[in-house]
Amino acid sequence: MQYLSQDLILLALNPQTGKTRFSWYSALDYGLVGSLLLDLVLQGKLEIDNDNRAIGAIAGNTGNEFLDQRLSEVLASSCPRTARFWVTRWRRRYRGIQPIVLQNLVDLGVLERQEQRILGLFPTQRYFLTDESMQREIVQQVRAAVLEGIGLDSRMAALISLMQASHLTDAVFRPEERPEARSRIKAIAEGELVGKAVSKAIFIIQSTTTLGAINSG
Repeated sequence: MQYLSQDLILLALNPQTGKTRFSWYSALDYGLVGSLLLDLVLQGKLEIDNDNRAIGAIAGNTGNEFLDQRLSEVLASSCPRTARFWVTRWRRRYRGIQPIVLQNLVDLGVLERQEQRILGLFPTQRYFLTDESMQREIVQQVRAAVLEGIGLDSRMAALISLMQASHLTDAVFRPEERPEARSRIKAIAEGELVGKAVSKAIFIIQSTTTLGAINSG
């Protein structure tokens, strides 16, 4: 997919139930919000300075209206704000970010939304893949990058780090693979491949996710 949020939610989606996998303390929501920041950094639209402030680098369209709005918000700020500020702000504002990303994939024809009722009373939405090979391809790419180092570029490193922050590692790797996978994921997030700005953003997203868990506990 084109954007990290799209890849991340496909990793989280259970194709049998049409629902995203359970996420402790809304870790997936933080990961999705963090993906907005990372996409802007990867596209060169934002930089993270030595004080962890998000600095607008290049104005202009990203090709995604929702992402463009977030960039405009950062650029219009009266003073430079930290990356943590934006992740926290967007998390509070977009508590329904999962449906936003899911609907985006519906509009693209990747998912099909089905309206259902729990106990015949409470409406709920489920999202099913129109082509399950798309999800399998993303999972295979992540597995190859972590376990074999294949296709490991800065974008894939960012996705892998978001996957870890969103507590989705167990959904991608088998039980016997997880100790090695977690060790390699840590090295990927801290490695030079990611780049300083992306590495800082990843650290902020992961630490903000942890802080959110503490505040929710």
